[in-house]
Amino acid sequence: MFTIEHEFDHTVITVLDDTGDHEDLEVQFDEHTVFLRQWDEVLGLFHVIEVSLTQFEELIAALNKPEGAYR
Repeated sequence: MFTIEHEFDHTVITVLDDTGDHEDLEVQFDEHTVFLRQWDEVLGLFHVIEVSLTQFEELIAALNKPEGAYR
């Protein structure tokens, strides 16, 4: 399950773990940058990763490719 929220200057997608084994994954992005964050219950904080939109698009494309190096 996931939710999509469009704000004025960015979009937030929250992917929920239906099994309850993992914390929700939040993907917040605009036309330049993507932030991925997930709550860490043990540390009591969010882990945040910042990548470019191009890096994120390449990550999505890589999900359906066989092993190898691509340009």
